[in-house]
Amino acid sequence: MQAGPDSTAVSEAPSSGSEDSDCEFGPETEEASLTEEWARELLIDSGVVEPQEIRVESRAGVAGALSRVLAVTIRYESDGERHSLPLVVKLPPRDPFGRLFVAEAQFDTREILFYTELAPALNKLAQEAIGPDEGLPIPRCVKARLPDEIGGDSELVLEDVTAEGFESADFAEGLTVDRARAALFAAARLHALSLALRDREGPLDQRFDFLFPCERAAAGYLRLVRRGLPQLEAFLRGRTDCVDEAAAVSALSARAPSLLGTLLRPAEPAPLAHADFWSGNLLFRERDGISECVALDWQMVSLGRPMDDVALLLLSSLTPELRRSVGDTLIEDYGDRLEAECARLGTLAAGVTVRRSLKQDWPRAALRALLLCAGSVDVALGEPRAEQRLLEAVRDLYAQGVLDLKSDSES
Repeated sequence: MQAGPDSTAVSEAPSSGSEDSDCEFGPETEEASLTEEWARELLIDSGVVEPQEIRVESRAGVAGALSRVLAVTIRYESDGERHSLPLVVKLPPRDPFGRLFVAEAQFDTREILFYTELAPALNKLAQEAIGPDEGLPIPRCVKARLPDEIGGDSELVLEDVTAEGFESADFAEGLTVDRARAALFAAARLHALSLALRDREGPLDQRFDFLFPCERAAAGYLRLVRRGLPQLEAFLRGRTDCVDEAAAVSALSARAPSLLGTLLRPAEPAPLAHADFWSGNLLFRERDGISECVALDWQMVSLGRPMDDVALLLLSSLTPELRRSVGDTLIEDYGDRLEAECARLGTLAAGVTVRRSLKQDWPRAALRALLLCAGSVDVALGEPRAEQRLLEAVRDLYAQGVLDLKSDSES
């Protein structure tokens, strides 16, 4: 995340599950599409009356395989007063190969439709059932434009919540207990709202057909696994104390294609899963002694299992010591919050069913999380604390027998 004037900063992060981890911060840039007329139209659509003296300032942020993310500030005058509007703008990658990859998997389309169709439906349900300001903990969508053809230009403009005090977490340092709990409570809100909407309208993929389908997700994950597991195995073999773990990872590489269907298949009742729920896709702030969390990067949103989001957060974003000492407690805290959210939304039965499945679903969800971490292993390698976290996760899952998990066809 790159900070700039007026606390405006890029607040999107690379996706651990979507080959978007090779990111870098660029120098100041002029984006041709971000003109005064673009800003004027955006301001008017946002309810600003006769904006004048408009000036657009943009800075390059994350440049990854899935998108270019810019920090943009629109400065303008209205009713005789000066104002500034800090935004985050997501655009397709310039690289032709990256653009084609995004188009084929519909990553940009899926995220735009999440913000323009799915999130409004969930927020409307929350307002009707609970009250205002009880919706998803996500940035507000200011403007969105779908591509008009495969590989065409898209645009997603979000409020820059870092201007409201949210900040990224230090991945190498790991989350605190309070921030981890805040993240899991944010996930519980998503899961509960989607369970309630499912109770009202039936399976969500019938109305929202853009959700990442299991078979397409499996193909994408396989590409990541084939790239990442050999790197992880080589890392383990470079240590004298991880011979057994390296052999288990080698065997896992051979079984991965048959395993992925089992690991990714939703279970009824099937709520939404963020599917890439790690600290790099979250922002935090502390207000009145309480940690708050906002979730970003919804390009992989899908039907799934709540434990997928929980397991990925615990294994990827907590230090080994903290995960071992409070991991079970955090899962219980998440389960309590999920049931409470479902009760408020009138879907307690679904919440109880999901809560009961959490512990038994840990091996499957943990192995899925490890494969995601392996797919972006380059995020950890080279940083001693992140390397140790990955190493200890492999050791713990090996000791638990998780690396030997069988696919449904093998069971």
